Order: sequence, then C-alpha cells, then structure tokens
Amino acid sequence: MPSETRRAGQLTAWALPFALFFAVTVEMAPTGALEHIAKAFGSDIGTAAAGSSLYALSTAVLALPLSALAQRFNLRKTAILTAGIFTVLGLATSAAPDMSTYLILRTIQGAAHGAFFPLVLALAAAAAPNNTGKATARVLLGNGCALALGVPAAEALSSLDWRIPLALASCGVLAAMICAPQPQARTTLTEMTTTAGSSGSFVPIALILAVSLAGHFSYYTFLAPLATHAGTQPSIVLAVYGGAVIIATALSGRLAGKRRLQRALIVLIAEAVILAGAALLAGPLVVFATAALAGTCFGLLPTLMQTEILDRSLGNQTIASGAAVVAFNAGIAAGSAGGATLVGVSIQTPALIGACLLGFAAIMLAFAGRNTNAQEPAMTSSAASH
Repeated sequence: MPSETRRAGQLTAWALPFALFFAVTVEMAPTGALEHIAKAFGSDIGTAAAGSSLYALSTAVLALPLSALAQRFNLRKTAILTAGIFTVLGLATSAAPDMSTYLILRTIQGAAHGAFFPLVLALAAAAAPNNTGKATARVLLGNGCALALGVPAAEALSSLDWRIPLALASCGVLAAMICAPQPQARTTLTEMTTTAGSSGSFVPIALILAVSLAGHFSYYTFLAPLATHAGTQPSIVLAVYGGAVIIATALSGRLAGKRRLQRALIVLIAEAVILAGAALLAGPLVVFATAALAGTCFGLLPTLMQTEILDRSLGNQTIASGAAVVAFNAGIAAGSAGGATLVGVSIQTPALIGACLLGFAAIMLAFAGRNTNAQEPAMTSSAASH
C-alpha cells in the first residue's frame, strides 16, 4: 500500500510538467511542419507561419485577463477544464479542412494556452507553498524538454502527416492534467515573507524578465543560421543548446532560494558577456560553446525570476503567472523582431543586440534588488511587532 501511495504521489508531482511539455509541443510543432501544412492546404509557407504568430499573439494578449478571470474559481478544476478546452481545440485544428479555418482555430487555441499556462504555474506553486522554487523548476522542465525533445519528435511525425503530432500532443495535455495535484493550505502573510524573503510588486520583475528574454531570443532565433554560417551542423548545435537548457532547468530549483535575485543578476551578466562573445568572435568552437552556455543561462533564469514573481504575488498567483506568461511571449516576439531588423547587417548582429538587452536587464534588476533589500528590514520589524 505505501508503494502504491508513493507511485501515485510521483505521478501527481510530474503531471504538471508533462502537461506543459505537451502544451508547448502543440505551440511549437507547426514551426517545424510549415512546408507540410502549406502543401496540405495548397498555400505558401508564409501563410502557414501566420498560424504560429497568431497563436503567440493571442497568448500574450489574453493571458493576463484570462488569468484574472480564472482566479475567481477553483484552481485545480479550472486548470483541468481549460486543459479540456485546449485539447478539443487542438483536435479541431488538426482536422481543419482549409487554411482559413486552421488560422482561426490556432488563434483561439492560443487564447486557451494563455489561460492554461498561468494556471499550471499557479497550481504548481499552490501545491508546494513552502518550496515554490523547486515546484516552478519542475514545471518549467516540461517547457525545456518540449523544445529539446517534443518539437524534434513532432517534426519527425509531420513527415507522415502534420496533423498527427498536433492531435497526439493536444490529447496529452488533458491526460496529464487529470492527475494534477491539489492546492495546499496557504501560509500566512508573515510566513510567506519569511520563507520567500520577497517584498514589493511583481510587476517590475515581470518587466525585467521580458527584457532579458528579448535579449536571449534575439540570439536564439538566429542560432541555426549562425551555426550554418560558422560551418557547423545546426541540428547538433540546437541539440547542445537544448541539452544545456534541460540540465540547467533541472538544477535551477536548488538556486531559487532567498538569494535568487542576486543569482539572477549573475546569470544576466554572464549571458550578456556570452552573447557579446558570440557577436564578436567567430568559428565552430565559439558557436558550440556559446550555445551551451546561453542554454545554461536560459535554463536557470526563468525559474529564478518566475519564482520571485510567484512569491511576490501574495495570494494572486494566477494573475502573477499570467504576467509571467505575457512577459515570456512579449520577450520572444520583441527579441525575434529586434534581431530580424539588423540581421541583414551581419548574422552575428542579433547576438550583439541580445547582449545589450541583457546588460540593460541586469541594470534594472540591480536597482530592483536594491529596493527589495531596503524594504526587508522594515518588513522584518513589522512582522516582529505582530
């Protein structure tokens, strides 16, 4: 009996990472199947790519308002219901008869993703209120594995039929969420402050996260062309990057304690230097080294920053998670667009833009961390008086 209980506990603990793995695979899978989608609908690749753009736009725009709405209801039940809607929309998209229907359904599913992702993060934090960092890292491991493993698997299946991976991954979301954990009792305000060591609004941290991700994705969006230009195999470089992301994400929960903002600052500075090296130096060894190091930074930073956002939310974790999702998608869009504007100058220019944005994010975080440290003595004395 104890072994069955232990197995059930492990299944529950990994339900959210698996759900996020499948959800991100659904989001990213069409990127590697653009030619197959375009051919199936007798259209061009540019039109097929609009499905991914509309999905991301819908996610970014609607994540925050849908999070605010979802916070009014039971967290676990709402997350499972949203997963069910997401799955139905995924199956409908995979059965789309024409390009127009496909684009409309992808846009609507992006809205469901915008509601689902914050709910998963909030549920992870609520299910482990005394160890938000570890819970966040475990969930985000699903995101990293989707980029490193799920998307390549979806690309392989797309050679048979692009509809197959989209349908399977969509069903995987609901199947995983059925085993989602129950929220635990919240700690008091004083206990949360003592445990987290966090104070202040989560909005500045979300803004810093958006700027830092814009810097990272200015580089990552053009990593494959950069590898080709250096005379290396892009798939191997991307695999090195993905492996580094997975390993760093798996370890990131151990670093998301009271000093996480200081550690995040170190990561930002380190990646700024790494991307500057990628922009100023050339050669296959540089491409592999910077891909591995940048992947490590990307595996660490979201856990550190999103844990801080969740711990600052003080009972509004669903809205805070929505803000993190908006920051994530806005950073991806801004970074990709920023790199694209100057990639014609040099294939290495996007990395330089990324270094500048990460440096700016580091300056912002340094000021935010100073304000937090200044507030802590006041909050400690206030807690003592109670």
